[in-house]
Amino acid sequence: MNSETKVCQNCKKDFVIEPDDFAFYEKIKVPAPTFCSECRMMRRLLWRQHRTVYKRPCMMCGIETFGIYHPSVEMNIFCSECWRSDKWDSRDYGIEVDFLRPFLDQMFELRKKVPAESSYTLNSINCRYCIVVIDSKDCYFCFGSINSKSCLYCFAPFLSFNCIDSDVGRNMDSAYGCYNSSSIFRTQYVYFSEECISSSFLFNCIGCSDCFGCINLKSKKYHIFNEPFTQEEYKQKIKYWDMGSYAKVKEAEEKFNEIYYATPHKYAHIINSPDSVGDNIIGGKNCKQCFMALFGVENCKYILSSGLLLRDSQDVSFGGSNSQLMYETSGTEESKSIFFSRGGKVCSDVQYSENCTNSSNLFGCFQMRNRSYCILNKQYKKEEYEVLVPKIIEHMNKMPYISPRGIVYKYGEFFPIEFSPWKYNEAYAFDFIPLSRKEAVDQGFGWREEKQKGYVITKKVSELPDHIKDVSDSITQEIIECAHAESECDELCSKAFRIVSDELEYYRKMNIALPRLCPNCRYSQRKRFKTTPKLYHRTCMKSSCKNEFETAYSYDRKEIIYCDTCYKVDFL
Repeated sequence: MNSETKVCQNCKKDFVIEPDDFAFYEKIKVPAPTFCSECRMMRRLLWRQHRTVYKRPCMMCGIETFGIYHPSVEMNIFCSECWRSDKWDSRDYGIEVDFLRPFLDQMFELRKKVPAESSYTLNSINCRYCIVVIDSKDCYFCFGSINSKSCLYCFAPFLSFNCIDSDVGRNMDSAYGCYNSSSIFRTQYVYFSEECISSSFLFNCIGCSDCFGCINLKSKKYHIFNEPFTQEEYKQKIKYWDMGSYAKVKEAEEKFNEIYYATPHKYAHIINSPDSVGDNIIGGKNCKQCFMALFGVENCKYILSSGLLLRDSQDVSFGGSNSQLMYETSGTEESKSIFFSRGGKVCSDVQYSENCTNSSNLFGCFQMRNRSYCILNKQYKKEEYEVLVPKIIEHMNKMPYISPRGIVYKYGEFFPIEFSPWKYNEAYAFDFIPLSRKEAVDQGFGWREEKQKGYVITKKVSELPDHIKDVSDSITQEIIECAHAESECDELCSKAFRIVSDELEYYRKMNIALPRLCPNCRYSQRKRFKTTPKLYHRTCMKSSCKNEFETAYSYDRKEIIYCDTCYKVDFL
């Protein structure tokens, strides 16, 4: 089969469907997409909430709970305890298919009625203001915490302990301000590094200890801004870089940034992953246009933030974990043959469904647990189900849902964006592709206007002591103005923040200066080095080399980008 060029329904740009894509679609018996891969990804990202927390009462027990749904969203929201109880059955909300109406209209009408969990909390203790927290303890304002303890303001800490402001990390211990690093201990401001100890301001370092302000080092000790020293020299010089002082932190950050942009970087972060194209791919095989595909992703394409033995799948975001034959899914794990669905675990042969667990053979279902052969949450016999599903697919093609923007949703498309309970600035799309309010609204994504808070600022950042040793206990009673509050900040700035007692104790113990930004702005600062999930055709920037490659470093980035060969010559 030859490749074929199509016009994306959404962005109206040409995109190519390759022969291997057609082979995959034929294998799982779905039609070719009408959206380009980037618009497909954007659509899935708009169906995942990110860093917004709202208070609303559980509609079963009435207790106020923090969760992911804005109070204005028309849904039946339960707290985690009620949602996981046996006091309700998702089949009680089941409806019959109406072949006189578009199927997706019926689906999302049903979605409003079936109870949804306010925040995904499982086997976790004392995790306040946390969203999607599993097997964790004593965490505060964390998102996606798994098997972690005593973490604050972290996004996606996994198997981590005693960390603050550290994201997308594995096996972190006593890490502060770190991003996308694993097996690190007593580190600050460490990015895309592994197995580093007692170090600060590192990028792409492996197996380093007692290093400060370094780039592209491997198995080194006692280096400051990539310059080697003896142990005694290092001990003397590092005294100057007192991380308890905010002024010293900013000075170190400025010097680190200078070295970062002056030092060549490899075109892609791909480790032990043959036949792979994308960025941040570790331990994979045959991964094409994959981004943050970690540990055992094989024979996959268009993958974002997924991993752990994901096989033979395409267009998957935030999922994987022992899954295969997945297509157009988001947040689904330990499953097989899941198409056009969101959330869920341990499922098979599921289509157009959301947050179903231990279930199989579902079509257009929500919040099902331990069920099979259901359509729109209504129970059917196996024989009835197998006859009805092909009729629904035919109906979806003959009477498709048509969006307000005129986009046609026949069978084979993921959930329409207008049905998402999250606006653009609440969704994960904002994290990868920031848009202004006008841009988001013009593209039909919507925008959630922030309600004016009733707090009164009691402390300006200019009034904060420079050194943590001079901070008194009373700081926990203050409402501190974010340093970005008066600027045109596009980082979802909350304008103000507080220092909680556990946080203050941590700063004192680890000799860390008080932050001057709110948690959202701090998060945006940490992820400044990450690339976007898009490839650009570029040429090696070493003067003597003309090698070309596909890289996630866009044309307007300031980094010096080398091909694999030149990078190895200079740094390995």
